[in-house]
Amino acid sequence: MQRRKLIKIKTSGQIIKGIGGIYTVKTQNGDTVKCFPRGKLKNIGELFIGDIVDIVLDKEGIIEGVHPRKTQLIRPFVSNMDGIVIVLAPVPKPDMMLVDKLIIGATENGIQPIICINKADMQGADKIAQDVANDYKDIADILVISTQSGQGIDLLMEKIKGKYVCLAGQSAVGKSSLINCIIGEDKLKTGDLSKKGDRGKNTTRHIEIITLLNGTQIADTCGFNKLEIPLFDPSRLSTYYTDFDEYAPDCKFRCCNHYKESDCAVKKAVEEGKIAKNRYERYLQLFIHVEKRWNKRYD
Repeated sequence: MQRRKLIKIKTSGQIIKGIGGIYTVKTQNGDTVKCFPRGKLKNIGELFIGDIVDIVLDKEGIIEGVHPRKTQLIRPFVSNMDGIVIVLAPVPKPDMMLVDKLIIGATENGIQPIICINKADMQGADKIAQDVANDYKDIADILVISTQSGQGIDLLMEKIKGKYVCLAGQSAVGKSSLINCIIGEDKLKTGDLSKKGDRGKNTTRHIEIITLLNGTQIADTCGFNKLEIPLFDPSRLSTYYTDFDEYAPDCKFRCCNHYKESDCAVKKAVEEGKIAKNRYERYLQLFIHVEKRWNKRYD
């Protein structure tokens, strides 16, 4: 008796989850399929959550190709987003250098950043909101929210409605709690701070896209406390600081790095309070770091 030949079905869909080399793909007709990558796609970093992929349905789903990405971030590994929601909180202490690095990644990809100060009912939240507003008022939308009281959640939902955004930030700032608040159920596990050094426990072990009824998509990402930006010529760094753009044309030197050069209009704007001093000082720290990495690129 001859066996019936299985018919392979080719289709496409979006990767909405990935754990241990197994990816969940939501197909065009709304079905979810567990898929395995073929060939070189098995390499780490070849597939991002949010990728639109071509798959073959046989005995199991096989990912055969990836469509060109509209946008992408290397950390977290997500693609095709419209926006990134950077979540801060009074505890753990906000890492503003991490915020700067995330905004650099967003700027490079044309992704709209939103900064959310969570835990608005906690002591110190007002001070953080003031500092963030001073540093980023012309760079990102800034919201003060609380997953406990619901403060600011409606405004956040209005800004991301119908878009695909990812949440990013340090561990224990409340990203999973924020998603639970938005969807109205305890879908995601939340964690507390570790007793050692007020660092958050990372309860999100993978990235997963959650789709709301209004079409909004939210990717919850693993919390992280360190982030390295890609290797590039340090002369490019200032191009990611859009708050410098208004003043840079007035610098004496056309290729001014706004570091040690004389007659720098950006440094003058900092002195006059037109550019946030704290943000500029972090820029200098980052410039030195990027320059050292660039000079050692062949070592």
